Amino acid sequence: GVTLSRAEREVALMFCRGLTDKEIADRLFRSYHTVRTQKKAIYQKLGISKDTELLWWCICKRLGIEFNLQSIRTKGINILHDATGDNI
Repeated sequence: GVTLSRAEREVALMFCRGLTDKEIADRLFRSYHTVRTQKKAIYQKLGISKDTELLWWCICKRLGIEFNLQSIRTKGINILHDATGDNI
C-alpha cells in the first residue's frame, strides 16, 4: 500500500473533514503553498486527480477497506456494500 507522511495524512484527513486548503493551512500553522504542495504529493502517491477521490481514500481508510480507485470508478458507492455487506 501507499504510505503518506504524517504531514500528508494530517492534510488529507482535515480536507476530508470539509476544511478548505486555507483553513487547513491556518489550523496546522503552515503556509497555503505548503498545504497545496502536500496535497499534490498526496494525489501523486495515491494516483488520484480529484478531491472526490481523496474523499474516497479517507472513507476507505476509515472503514478499513483497501483503496482501489479502479473499483471505486466502476462500482461507485456500491463498493461500500461489497466491503461491509450493508445496503446503502
